[in-house]
Amino acid sequence: MHIRLLSHLGTVLCLGTASVGALSLKHDKRATNPSSLEIGSPVLTSKWLEGSEYEQVVEFFITNSDENNPLTWADRLDVSVESSSLETTTPGTLLRLGPKQSAVVQVGVKNKAGVKAGTQCDATAVVTWGPKENRKKSSKDFSGQCGIGDYEASESSLEHHWNPDWFHEIKYGIFIHWGLYSVPAFGNRPGPKQDYAEWYGYRMTQPDFPSETYQYHRDTYGENFNYDNFVSNFTGANFDAEDWMNLVADAGAQYVVPVTKHHDGWALFDFPESVSKRSTVHYGPKRDFVKELLDVAKAKHPEIRRGTYFSMPEWFNPAYVKYAWDQHYKEIYWGRPPTNPYTNKSIEYTGYVEVDDFITDIQNPQIEALFYDYDIEMLWCDIGGPNKAPDVLAPWLNWARDQGRQVTFNDRCGAAGDYSTPEYSGISFNPRKFESNRGLDPFSYGYNYLTTDDEYLSGEEIVKTLVDNVVNNGNFLLNMGPKGDGTIPKQQQLNLLDAGEWIKSHGEGIFGTRYWPTAQTSGALRFAMKPDAFYIHHVGQPSSPLVISEPVPWVEGDEVTAVGGSAHGTVLQVARNDGSFSVQLPDNVVQGDKQEPKTTFPEDVVVKRVDLSSNGTLVEAVEGQDAVVSTVGGEAFAAQKLSIDAAISTQVKCFIPSEIDVDTREAWGNLAFIGKYVAPSLTKRNLRILAPALS
Repeated sequence: MHIRLLSHLGTVLCLGTASVGALSLKHDKRATNPSSLEIGSPVLTSKWLEGSEYEQVVEFFITNSDENNPLTWADRLDVSVESSSLETTTPGTLLRLGPKQSAVVQVGVKNKAGVKAGTQCDATAVVTWGPKENRKKSSKDFSGQCGIGDYEASESSLEHHWNPDWFHEIKYGIFIHWGLYSVPAFGNRPGPKQDYAEWYGYRMTQPDFPSETYQYHRDTYGENFNYDNFVSNFTGANFDAEDWMNLVADAGAQYVVPVTKHHDGWALFDFPESVSKRSTVHYGPKRDFVKELLDVAKAKHPEIRRGTYFSMPEWFNPAYVKYAWDQHYKEIYWGRPPTNPYTNKSIEYTGYVEVDDFITDIQNPQIEALFYDYDIEMLWCDIGGPNKAPDVLAPWLNWARDQGRQVTFNDRCGAAGDYSTPEYSGISFNPRKFESNRGLDPFSYGYNYLTTDDEYLSGEEIVKTLVDNVVNNGNFLLNMGPKGDGTIPKQQQLNLLDAGEWIKSHGEGIFGTRYWPTAQTSGALRFAMKPDAFYIHHVGQPSSPLVISEPVPWVEGDEVTAVGGSAHGTVLQVARNDGSFSVQLPDNVVQGDKQEPKTTFPEDVVVKRVDLSSNGTLVEAVEGQDAVVSTVGGEAFAAQKLSIDAAISTQVKCFIPSEIDVDTREAWGNLAFIGKYVAPSLTKRNLRILAPALS
């Protein structure tokens, strides 16, 4: 067992043993074992062990009822399931359990020959422990669905679906709100009048709403400029899918959820024209931004899970009028006819195609396109409302299972849901899995041009929010809001990178952990656990000695080490004093995580990548210096030189030897060199160019 200590921009502790052997020798001599272990709430879940041949997961709590004696590796705990219908294929694992403490254990099972998947069956969870000559035993009967059967198109069937384990493990995702609303980019100043900028299209129809969007639009664009006119300004000219995904990866996130269609009905992905033409594929930039982003995510960052946000209703879709409802706002929010709010005249709903029914002819076909054409692993619905979601969710779950994939959907589809999604709200423990979400902005997901740099969530605040979610059984989905041209505001990037530096260094204490049922927080302390380790997070810079009053599952012989930062791996001195757990922290641990907020990109350069083939050619250049071209994962070849001259406008001008063919173009906001490289002796390869950031 390891105990690890982490601090946030100030320590993480890991409690454990130097080796399993050392622990077993120590504890084999113990004369006293826990007198009683209790099994709580065993369940045959709908998930299977990752990487297995559909080994169904049985999940339950084990509680050490003993007042004084911990359960340790030396007690040789055996956890299994007995049944006439099931066989245990992967026994449960639990190396440490303190007195009066609980932990979740998983057992992998498979149906015995002749037992059809989905059959109702009875089983018994069994735990045994203690020395060979005097084994103790506890058991608990339960029943459920044996095997991973089919889902039916009903909410009651979908309620049996569980989050896959990978969703518990990935912890941190990046939300991306980008659409027509990113062009006006208005939600008023942060404060009592601020509103979500992505609600611009609706707020401009409300003269009395506090955000004053109605007045702002009239004064800025005029009464005859309808919201749909913004599609001409939504160019995405500086959108670069690879840059976006590189930022997600560098931020330390393990999943990404771009908005595919918000409440304004404008989609950033493709589907049959018989459904609708209200998309950026048919209007404006005429690009499938979702495909571009997710294709890069899958090819370049397969370690990052892929989800999509999808709004179930549309504010002004003519086909939604018959489903009009108010969502407790005392006025119709969903299903109003499209009208100019200043003249009260009916206006065109751009891209609308006449259909019989919004749900069956627009909502469900668009969701199905995301499922089967975009290869997603998460569906992040919003609003809910009238729907026939089970009709599309059940076939998707069955299809994904047959592909060997475990997928998930949230609680806003209007039917069941694997996890809850509180937004811009406080964080507290919930035994049901949740994913809190908010923006870097104080109160907006879409880009709000009135938000100043110092008002964005800082790197330190991102880290603290992430840890608070993780230890309370949550994930954290943090939103960035690009501008209408696809540029991600510099300060948003810097804050994400700032947090990413800490997250990558301390990921061991974040990803793959579970909450500690005994206590989640205590003052500046946060607790998390794995089967073989226990993590203590300290928010902010700690002092020494660090005294912990919570019943940390430490026993004599365990090793406590620091996690992350310059002091990573440092072994710490510990002691028990009057029921408290005391840790001596040397200065290198106290100071080990200090980092200043970023004000510039690393080395004032930005990586630009172009995917031209499966192999790689690396070109690195900094203003005023020579750059050397070399291969990455490919054959070596004679180095070529090039230099990057001074910036011209928003471009970096390159002087290239004639034997090297490079096309340059303005690329990404004020970071500006991208191209292709063809060397005489090579086929086309990947190109990576580091170009100076321009003010």
